[in-house]
Amino acid sequence: MEKCVTERFWKAGMEEAQELNLRKACWSDCRFLFRLRNEDEVRKNSFQTSEIPYSSHENWFAQKLQDFNTVIYILERNGQAIGQVRVGRQERTAEISYALCREARGRGLSRWMLSELENRLREDGFCNELYAEVKRENTASQKVFQSLGYREKIEEYGFSYAKHIPLFSILMCTYHSSATLRNALDSVRHQTRQNWEMIILDNGSKDNTVPILREYAELDGRIHVIPRDSNVGWRKGISQCLPEASGEYMMFLGADDYLASDETLQEVAEEICKNKPDIVWTGCGFAVWENGTYKIVEQKIPPYRVYEKEDKLQIFAELMQNVYYNSVMHYVRIDFLKQYGIDFFDPYYGDCEGMTEAIARAGKMVVMNRLEYVLTTNTSQTAAKVCFYYDTERQWKSIRQVLPENTEGKQEILSYVAGRVLDNLVAICQSIVLGEPLTDRYMNPIERGFAERFLRVEKMISNDAMAEMMYWAGRESYAECLLGAAGVAYWSLRKQQVVIKTIDENSRWMSKFVHLAMRQDENGEIVWKTWIARADGERLKTLFERKENRHLIGAELLLRDNVEYEETGQRQDIHEMLRLWMKREAAIVDETI
Repeated sequence: MEKCVTERFWKAGMEEAQELNLRKACWSDCRFLFRLRNEDEVRKNSFQTSEIPYSSHENWFAQKLQDFNTVIYILERNGQAIGQVRVGRQERTAEISYALCREARGRGLSRWMLSELENRLREDGFCNELYAEVKRENTASQKVFQSLGYREKIEEYGFSYAKHIPLFSILMCTYHSSATLRNALDSVRHQTRQNWEMIILDNGSKDNTVPILREYAELDGRIHVIPRDSNVGWRKGISQCLPEASGEYMMFLGADDYLASDETLQEVAEEICKNKPDIVWTGCGFAVWENGTYKIVEQKIPPYRVYEKEDKLQIFAELMQNVYYNSVMHYVRIDFLKQYGIDFFDPYYGDCEGMTEAIARAGKMVVMNRLEYVLTTNTSQTAAKVCFYYDTERQWKSIRQVLPENTEGKQEILSYVAGRVLDNLVAICQSIVLGEPLTDRYMNPIERGFAERFLRVEKMISNDAMAEMMYWAGRESYAECLLGAAGVAYWSLRKQQVVIKTIDENSRWMSKFVHLAMRQDENGEIVWKTWIARADGERLKTLFERKENRHLIGAELLLRDNVEYEETGQRQDIHEMLRLWMKREAAIVDETI
């Protein structure tokens, strides 16, 4: 069944709304198109100004209806045909010609028709670029194309106009990515769905990355490269790519990752055409890169679901459970991002802030139960994705948008949402402190100094947003204890007493934690205290209740095995690390603070 679009269209000064409908032309439109083509004003603005006999027009129209490179749409107002727009395709570029009846001109209808045409062609994958030629005296059409963001070029006859209309804008940052880059680019170029563009920023690579990018840009005009002499980092690089995007939806592609199959974009496009969502999530595979080949070691595929804007808090909790923190890939409508000023930077961790805000504001979201993306976990590109600038306060502010004014009966969900955010925050902090996530053995260390890491962690967790999240989660000490356990144990055992001096000089929070949770044994080595007296635990909670001391959260949850909290696997990892690293569990004696 032919799809049509209907809209209530208002124009200033008009007494009534207009029912506008855009549909594909059929044979019964032949006579209407003949009359429209021979109108004086239409012929005047055409490059062929002579009248056309009906027999010639009839033959021409019959041919065009059978030509798969030509599409003609009819604009209707209140059921009456009032205009047409035709596109003729050559490879990935299509030329536009349009016309309106005399009574329909000057009412803003041309702009509506061409805008809807763009949407239709994007969805159908008909072309990647639209092109139009306009006579110098046709000022009305010039204004229409200018208002729609077409690139204008002066010609002998007047002006030409061009505009990219891909459905997907794929953003990428590269830095010394030559080993894996071809595989990532080929996974896009081999897509059966062809209406995409790639915006790639290179961060000053000194290897063969830039020559490869230039090779592919010359090979395929849909690939646009932004070279830089210096490294601005992944986050800033992506933020510079997004303004250049002309697609309807954007997604990230790591230079060491790849699209899972040749049908990935087609399958996502079908969901987009079906549901018109603000956000689409897909399943993700995790691979390791060894000896020039990829090996998928894990898959995360969420259940299929379409979310409407109803109970946002419930939706948010379900997304967190099935999608949000399970490293799935997302496609986001660009106009939606622009409307609310939402930005995305790092697709590994940094997009948590932006994605939280997007979920809070989105009208419709789709979760696909398909493996569409493969993330590589043991390469330098992935290592660079560890978020060093995670904005705790921004994320919680976004979550607050979905929290209801009356929280009665919502405590369970609220606790879960806040708890999952804390879980994620713990993982991020552990990544920063350790240089690698505890749960990902393939991640390379981040290139940050020891003192700088602790200072960053302290800034992330020493704020009112952190305190409020822990209030909702009902586990005041949880987050800091978990991240501190891994970080302090690791550096204590490697640096021994040196770590105490370093921490004391650079991090007030970590210094307090060390002195509360650790001691020196008879050999001068730093070891964990095995428990904290109840009185001292209460004292730590009292410290937390004071706003100025909220970063001084106690260590009792770390040191007591009977504390109940949501199992994330991280506690087990921590205990295993302590057991392996310390190898002296029996020698540890009980001691109070």
